[in-house]
Amino acid sequence: MVDFRPLLFINALALMLLVTAGFASVRDELRLTETFKPPAPEQTVASESPAAMEPPETVEPTTAMAPVAVEPAPVIAEQAPAEPRQPVFDNTPFTVPAMSENPTVLAVAEPPSAMATRTDAPPVQEKKQAPEKAQEPPPEPPATTGTLVLRSNVVGDQVTVNGKDYGATRLDLELEPGRYDVTISKPGFKPWSQTVALEAGNEMTLVGILEAYTTVNYYNGTWVGGVRTGDGTYQNADGLRYEGHFIKGEFDGQGTAWYPDGSRYEGGWSGGKRDGEGVWRSADGARYTGEFKDDQFSGKGTLTRANGDILMGHWEQGQLNGQGSLTTADGMLYVGGFRNGEFHGTGALTYPDGHHYEGEFSNGAFHGTGTEVFADSKKYEGQYIEGKFHGKGLLMNPNGSSIEATFRHGEPYGQVQLTTAAGEIFTARTTEPGVCYREKSYRATECPKLESW
Repeated sequence: MVDFRPLLFINALALMLLVTAGFASVRDELRLTETFKPPAPEQTVASESPAAMEPPETVEPTTAMAPVAVEPAPVIAEQAPAEPRQPVFDNTPFTVPAMSENPTVLAVAEPPSAMATRTDAPPVQEKKQAPEKAQEPPPEPPATTGTLVLRSNVVGDQVTVNGKDYGATRLDLELEPGRYDVTISKPGFKPWSQTVALEAGNEMTLVGILEAYTTVNYYNGTWVGGVRTGDGTYQNADGLRYEGHFIKGEFDGQGTAWYPDGSRYEGGWSGGKRDGEGVWRSADGARYTGEFKDDQFSGKGTLTRANGDILMGHWEQGQLNGQGSLTTADGMLYVGGFRNGEFHGTGALTYPDGHHYEGEFSNGAFHGTGTEVFADSKKYEGQYIEGKFHGKGLLMNPNGSSIEATFRHGEPYGQVQLTTAAGEIFTARTTEPGVCYREKSYRATECPKLESW
């Protein structure tokens, strides 16, 4: 059973303190509002009765408490301004109402076990856990390409990147890192070009500004409108016709010319002459593809003659000069040096029948030191002049016999050494036909029969 006595005692004590504080507050207010003069020295203040001055008895907590006498606060009588009077205190006691035997319980402490079984108690809030830290997304892999954005000021243009066609702008190209040559072109406009270096992860924008060519027209000896620079046509009374670019009235840039003899040229021009890369075709079907300068073949190029011969190599002033090759329609092949279109220097010549020469040339002929293998398998090693054996040389037959001599204009001259197929060696002189001498012998004998002797 719960003991309520301590709780009743605490409630009574609190009520007493509240009442005492209330009377003290009223007394202070009256003192502040009342005007009085201090009493004369001869006046004395009536002392309170001992009973009134004694503190109140300690209230023992019981089931029914007796009334408690509380001395009321002294009331100060109103005094006339002329005759101040001594304050009079009212000793009427203050009665505290008796408490009921069945007081209402305002609050009761409950054991923890009771609190745990209550259903009307507010739910215990769980401690909130800190939100888990959001997991960072994995880093993106490094970029391996770049973006090349291409635009231009015209419609219907053509874009090439490193020589590859990509169509018309607008273009957004994903390309690997590297160096790129970009060209934007359109007929009637000057091509626009630029070289850029593209890095991975970067975006580069290029805007090509193409300038329109001015139309040029020359006909019957007159520049129509006086315009002599730009793109247009030219035709004179001799039958020459040209379509392409002009600068100050001369063929300059890219253009095509048709000649009165039936030939045609398409390619680069400078100052009215063929210059740069181009293609020339003759009326009989010959064709040259390569470099030009001052209206002639110059630089690397290939000429295919009407008869099928092919000349390839380095050209100067319209002829092969330097290293090149000749392949004829009937199967002859030469690879080596040229001078003014002829074999010159070191080279190798192979004829259709298998005859082969490798050595030095001069003005198209064997000249100098070389080796020649004939179609019948004979072989000569030695010196040449103007295509003939001349100087020291060795002529070898297929059966193993040989003639070693000093040659003059293709024939042995002076002392000659003959070696038979069996390996015998004889010495002979061209001044003594048919007479030979065995090796280490001064005795004349008949010369052996050798081919080419």
